[in-house]
Amino acid sequence: MPTTQTVMIFVYGTLREGASNHFRLEDCELRGEAWVLGHLYPIDWYPALLLDDDGVPVRGEVYEVDRAMLRKLDSFEGAEYERLKSPVHLKDGGEVEAWLYEYRGEVEGMRELVPADWLSHEESSEAGPPSVGCSMATFVLLPVTIGVGSLALWLEGSGLRWLEWLAAGLPLLPFFTGRWARKRREKWAEGAEICAAVAFIAFWLLLLIRYLPAAFEAFPN
Repeated sequence: MPTTQTVMIFVYGTLREGASNHFRLEDCELRGEAWVLGHLYPIDWYPALLLDDDGVPVRGEVYEVDRAMLRKLDSFEGAEYERLKSPVHLKDGGEVEAWLYEYRGEVEGMRELVPADWLSHEESSEAGPPSVGCSMATFVLLPVTIGVGSLALWLEGSGLRWLEWLAAGLPLLPFFTGRWARKRREKWAEGAEICAAVAFIAFWLLLLIRYLPAAFEAFPN
């Protein structure tokens, strides 16, 4: 049987053991504590790494992951980060080539973390995971969107124009709250994005149900 191809990945922020997003790596094998040379900056509740041979040791961990997990991590890190390979120094000695995510944005004027240890920074209470407010709002808005749209369809012709306008605009709310949950890297962001997509699809289905019969009447042939 073919074996699953695995690669090494170095994590230095919220994916580390004990940090807020470590659950994403719970099924992956820890190869050991490690470090790279560079600079670490707090962006918000998550950090940014810039590699630099003249920098300080940035502490982290090396995990062995498969390609499917690597794609999931690419999606989680998003466009703010670039995945690249770098020499990583293991705490117990030796060196491995591992993937890591380097920040692509601007860090000018930001305070550099020294020591470059994100776990120590989180424990200092200066940083913490965001609330799941946007995700929860998206979960609530999904049934509300479908309910209001169905009600507007059922009361068609009742003269309640405000209800029709509400049904037309409401799907935009879960769309934006879902996207904002993703931007904030909330724990339930993936579920929020799915709810936002379902709300948008439901909106278009309701539009088809509402206007398709009228279109056939206008163009009978």
